[in-house]
Amino acid sequence: MAASLLGTTGNWGIPQDEAGILITDLSFDFSNQEKPVLDKGGEIIGLALYQEMAEVKLSGLVSKDTPFSGKVGAALTLANTVPGHLNGSGGTTIVNQISRSLNNEDFEKIDITAKYYPFVAAGGGS
Repeated sequence: MAASLLGTTGNWGIPQDEAGILITDLSFDFSNQEKPVLDKGGEIIGLALYQEMAEVKLSGLVSKDTPFSGKVGAALTLANTVPGHLNGSGGTTIVNQISRSLNNEDFEKIDITAKYYPFVAAGGGS
């Protein structure tokens, strides 16, 4: 049964399963690099912010009917939208790590770590 929300609430749960994964957990960690400009006394008087990205972590069960088949180093198309906390637009999510686990009394599980680069265009390369 779906959750019944009463009164003032926040967003509930994960909007969509990802391709080949029945999602149980999804997180986005946003970051950038910074380089301060110091005056002669060592005080910060300016700041460069660059290399925006979001680390994406998702966990779930491998779908029996259409299991996840993505590859490390390949682009990952997300069914759930990356929240708009970055200045870039467009962008590409690249898979960095895939972990799958099996147990004799449980479902097959999968954990994926990827990075979303807001200024990297999908495709291209040689």
